[in-house]
Amino acid sequence: MGFCLISSVSAMDIDDSASISGSDELSDSSVSLRSDENSVSDSNLNSVESDAGSSNVNSENEVLSTDNTVEDSNLEYDSSIKSSNNLLGASSQSDSDVLQATAKTKTTLKGSSSSIYRGNSYTLTLTDSKGKVLSGQKVSYKVNGKTYTLTTDSKGSTYLQINLKEGKYTMVCSYGGSSAYAASSFSVTLSVLKNPNAFSIKEIEDAATNVKNYVAKNKKLPSTVKVGSKTLKISEFSYLASKAISNLNSNKKGDILLVSGISNRNSSAHSFKSTVYKAQYLDLAKKTISRIETKKAPSTYWSVKDSSGKVIGKANFNLYTFCFAKILDFHKSKNYLPNYCTFDSGDFAPAKKATTLKGSSSTITRGKSYKLTLTDSKGNVLSGQKVSFNINSKTYTLTTDKKGSAYLQINLKEGKYPMVCSYAGSSKYKASKLSVSLTVLKNPNFFTLKEIEDASTNVKNYVEKNKKMPNTVKVGSKTLKISEFSYLSSKAISNLNSNNKGDILLVSGITNRNSSAHSFKATVYKAPYVDLAKKTISRIESKKAPSTYWSVKDTSGKVIGKANFNLYTYSFAKILDFHKSKNYLPNYCTFDSSAFTPAKKATSIKAGSSSIKKGDTYSVTLVDNNGKGLASQKVTFTISGKSYNKTTDSKGVASLKINLNGGTYSVVSSYAGSSTYKSSKLSQSVTVKDSNTFTLGEIEAAATNVKKYVDNNDVLPSTVTVASKKLSISQFSYLMSKAVYNINAGNKNAIALPSSLSSCKSEGDTIDATVYKAQYVDLSKRVLSFAESNKVPPVYAKVYSSSGSSLGNVEFDLYTYSFAKILDFHKSKNALPNYCTFESSVFKGIVVPPVNVSSKIPYNSSQFKAGLNEKNTETNLTKYLVGTGQSAITSSIKNLADQLTKGLKTTDEKAQAIYNYVRDEIDYSYYANSKHGASGTLSAGSGNCVDQASLVVALCRASGIPARYSHAKGCTFSSGLVTGHVWAQILVNGVWYSADATSVRNKLGNIQNWNTNSYSNLNHYAAVPF
Repeated sequence: MGFCLISSVSAMDIDDSASISGSDELSDSSVSLRSDENSVSDSNLNSVESDAGSSNVNSENEVLSTDNTVEDSNLEYDSSIKSSNNLLGASSQSDSDVLQATAKTKTTLKGSSSSIYRGNSYTLTLTDSKGKVLSGQKVSYKVNGKTYTLTTDSKGSTYLQINLKEGKYTMVCSYGGSSAYAASSFSVTLSVLKNPNAFSIKEIEDAATNVKNYVAKNKKLPSTVKVGSKTLKISEFSYLASKAISNLNSNKKGDILLVSGISNRNSSAHSFKSTVYKAQYLDLAKKTISRIETKKAPSTYWSVKDSSGKVIGKANFNLYTFCFAKILDFHKSKNYLPNYCTFDSGDFAPAKKATTLKGSSSTITRGKSYKLTLTDSKGNVLSGQKVSFNINSKTYTLTTDKKGSAYLQINLKEGKYPMVCSYAGSSKYKASKLSVSLTVLKNPNFFTLKEIEDASTNVKNYVEKNKKMPNTVKVGSKTLKISEFSYLSSKAISNLNSNNKGDILLVSGITNRNSSAHSFKATVYKAPYVDLAKKTISRIESKKAPSTYWSVKDTSGKVIGKANFNLYTYSFAKILDFHKSKNYLPNYCTFDSSAFTPAKKATSIKAGSSSIKKGDTYSVTLVDNNGKGLASQKVTFTISGKSYNKTTDSKGVASLKINLNGGTYSVVSSYAGSSTYKSSKLSQSVTVKDSNTFTLGEIEAAATNVKKYVDNNDVLPSTVTVASKKLSISQFSYLMSKAVYNINAGNKNAIALPSSLSSCKSEGDTIDATVYKAQYVDLSKRVLSFAESNKVPPVYAKVYSSSGSSLGNVEFDLYTYSFAKILDFHKSKNALPNYCTFESSVFKGIVVPPVNVSSKIPYNSSQFKAGLNEKNTETNLTKYLVGTGQSAITSSIKNLADQLTKGLKTTDEKAQAIYNYVRDEIDYSYYANSKHGASGTLSAGSGNCVDQASLVVALCRASGIPARYSHAKGCTFSSGLVTGHVWAQILVNGVWYSADATSVRNKLGNIQNWNTNSYSNLNHYAAVPF
């Protein structure tokens, strides 16, 4: 019998009839092998730990090698094993020629046990005479007529998995020795025991039938399954079922060993319905086997494929496990696997989602609410669900709000209470529970009935003595507002009526309310006054303030009068004082408003004008709390240390004529009150103006009128009405310049007009420029200085750019109009503008071009405006002379520029030559933004407005002429098209001229193909950004 080294033997199936090719044929005598270093198991090996462990081997299981020398060269344990390492060459020589054998170290073989569960591994350990383990040595097992050879691992051990049927077997374990170690062996009678984790196909199929029937009845998988005599997890059954299907497909019907340590997994929520054919469900079974053996848990779902390999859906754990059960149930009755199986997630009730209850805290102040929040497994709040609180032997059921929360007010006395919060679940959600040990802390806002009744006695006595309600009341050790006492007393009456004598929690945030002036006297019986108490509770809890009065009814429900706050609160105090002494609520209570001194009505003084002219009348109005004027009442005015008494007229108006000099005065108007009305007072700052003094508001209002007049008529008005006084335009110009200057300085006082100020002419340069704040404020200062020194405004004044360069002499009309625009802006925005546009063209519709325009350029004088033809205001022109971006100066650009300007001496001649070339030689092509740039446009012979402008700019800059881009929106072309547009501007002798080359109708300085009055959002660029 020969030895056979097996590198891989399946340990999955205990199958008496199955076979493995060659000498590995499994029969009643079959075993399978594994070692730690060279596993003989395939990837699907069931690894089962031995229950027997590593017990000591008795003397009959342990055999030491007999000698350190080789005495028998023919020693063998089987016909195929020879100890060649212990044998020297053949002896044809004489005894003297025989070499002496080297001494060998004795070895010991030790087995793990003489009994083993079927499917577990037998451990064999090899050591030397000193007990040192020997690794890398070949040892053999001979059992049931077969020999298996394995190599010891780093611990000197090999492991042989025993898959023999239950019974006793003689097994010889041997080590053939080596050049260094002597051979050793031992024989053991091995008892193979039944493995409780091995299950027959019949047991698995019977369990599958039970699972199938359970799902059909309950629309869900069972959590456990009985297989044979053992109760398994559903995930363990899923493994056995998938393994049985796979084995049956290979005609293996032996017992199946359950791998250890399989845990359950939740099933996914996928829905799926389809016919799954044999090859595909076998694939699912094999994937399930592999997954569980490697991960120790099933997959939550599998993607299911059709016969072509295309994924047709996802079957969750519940569904594929149920289908495995159906397949095995079919095999049980038909004795063959079905050709297909119907997968239908409709066989299961929709899976319920897990829920969680979360409490607010384990500590709470008495009277506060415990918050309980219900969420699903993803943390989404669940609204409209009933949750229960069980505490102090009582259960309270509440419904969660839109935030998934329910609130239970805890009114228990201080101490610790076990509380169980629970959610019973629903058709969609699983139940959940939360247990908490709740510590209830003392709340300073809880008051005993005795404390409230003692306070009631004090309130009753105070009213009877002082004929008014106290502002505050001491309840227990705490001082409360009278409105808070009203709440506690009404709550106490309501509770006592229900025989509830527990402590009362004061709600927070209660504010006082004035009591109405209603008079009332009547006997109010118990039912109606308890109703008043309940209404008071409801009102204060909802509005956080008591009612100023309540309508009171008799026992029949008829309204018999109105009790104000003071009266019903006092009556509540009397009722509780009665209960304190009698220990029951009175049958009735007398409500009588005469217990109080009649309340005075509140008054107020409405302010008059804060600005008056000297000699005019200052007036105020005295009104009651309903806004009604109070006639024939004395009002005292105090101003400049003197007091003046005046009587109100039929409308409550009191007036005082003021002849004080111009200035601002504090005027105090006071009313001392009467038996019916409370006193009141008003303090107001009043500006007294001279006849020629005007407030900032008056000047700004007139400035708005001037701006509108110019915008409509293209000319300044000759006169302006300011606060009902007609002024000349020169006088008003002075007021506006002063107002602009004062506002910038933070001075908003009234402005006095000089006694004599003559009119002036308007002369100056044509201006079209943006003037910034610092420069127009400086202009206002210089205009003021000139007017105050010369008693006449300047005919013109120089205006400057932000860099300090002169923009020209701005004429009277233009700076006056500009001041009007600035003040109109301040009136609406309450701030001075950052800049103001000075444009001479606003007057009379005439635009006068600058004096230095070129006579050789065919400009249009009506197009002298920003973006078209305009005076240059910049000193640094470097950026307009450098080719960059779309206007890069290439050799072709430079060469063409030289050709076009050759022989020309003046800038205007060169500019015209360049412009005319682009206009006449480059065709227009429509597209958005820049596409070719200057050089590309020259090569293409065509371009849109941006690229044509780039070519003009590049040629000019190549010739030393400053040029730039203009860009505006809302340009209306002759065709009716309204769009954004780009054109060039060329600087000639201090003037920028429009150079729109997109139409042969255009000329330098003269655009004809679109309406030059229609554009907006103007921008200038040295380099076009698009």
